[in-house]
Amino acid sequence: MQLTGQTKLSGKMWTPLVLMCSMYVSTECTTYGGPVFKSEAVCYEQIQKVGLPYLKQKFPSGRILQIKCVNWNVNKTRIDT
Repeated sequence: MQLTGQTKLSGKMWTPLVLMCSMYVSTECTTYGGPVFKSEAVCYEQIQKVGLPYLKQKFPSGRILQIKCVNWNVNKTRIDT
């Protein structure tokens, strides 16, 4: 999914996730994600404006079961490299 928006790795970050399944095979499901946004509101706005139209065009026989924006609070997350 190609959404617009970038943020640096600091504080709270939001990424969109979409669960999409085949209309013909109910067990054939995939998740799609997008870039990081600075706020939940912008994440949901962009998923509606850009992400869902893109997925509907690319997979016209797909069925969107759920959308959500995930909060990644990197201040409380340990990152191992």
